Amino acid sequence: MEKELNNKDCRLYGSPYCAVLNQKSCKDCRISKLGAADQLKAAEDILYIAEALPEDGLEGIMNSTGCALCRTKGREGEEANAAVQYAQMDMGHLHPTAKVGEKLSGSYDRGTAMTVPVQLPVCESCRKKIGKKSYLPLALGCIIAAAGLALVSLEPVRSALTKYGRIIPFLVFLIFVFVGIIVESLVKRSIGKKNERTVNSRAKRISAIAPLLERGWFAIGELNDGMPFIFTKKKLDSGILTGENQRELLNEIRSAGKAGIDELSRR
Repeated sequence: MEKELNNKDCRLYGSPYCAVLNQKSCKDCRISKLGAADQLKAAEDILYIAEALPEDGLEGIMNSTGCALCRTKGREGEEANAAVQYAQMDMGHLHPTAKVGEKLSGSYDRGTAMTVPVQLPVCESCRKKIGKKSYLPLALGCIIAAAGLALVSLEPVRSALTKYGRIIPFLVFLIFVFVGIIVESLVKRSIGKKNERTVNSRAKRISAIAPLLERGWFAIGELNDGMPFIFTKKKLDSGILTGENQRELLNEIRSAGKAGIDELSRR
């Protein structure tokens, strides 16, 4: 599908800053709807992001053919499985202009500007293992709770329990709920420990994003037991740093520096 980038009033129009945003059309681009002053701030933030990224941006990560989460990667004689889909995660970087305790307001929030989507190629095995840890424990907990509800809903059981007090059926149901919560926690912990032997679900263990971590980027939303990945069969087709030719675009932005922003302001 051909892109519809036709807002010539936007300060970023036709520039590498616009290309890095990789939007399908100007009407879908939040930056194109801003005033000129805020568009220049956005361009400056793209410069900050470019300076904080590796030479090729995020393109090398998302175009890798091997699974980024396989823990076998790097072991002697073992290779990562072939990637068949993507694990989406967000990474952030401290904004150079943000002040500690500053309350940001206005039409352009610079506190969220230093955030980029990272697309990790993953194999089917790693996806299933992470999905199993996410859904199986919860399903078991819900089944136990539902079994308790079904049990106390049976007329003979409810009548027998009510003889000891009208609240007893409800208390029995609560016991099933608590048991379900305990089972969910134990099963999730057990699956998590098993997965850690073969899956890198913690940001600091994912070698693909090590260059980002070394440059001050951090994983957004990481939990104690790993990243809450969102899995997709295809790469994102729009959004900042989701397109191709990132090395050339980012090098052009870096080379221009603040002078590039000044040139945009004179449009």
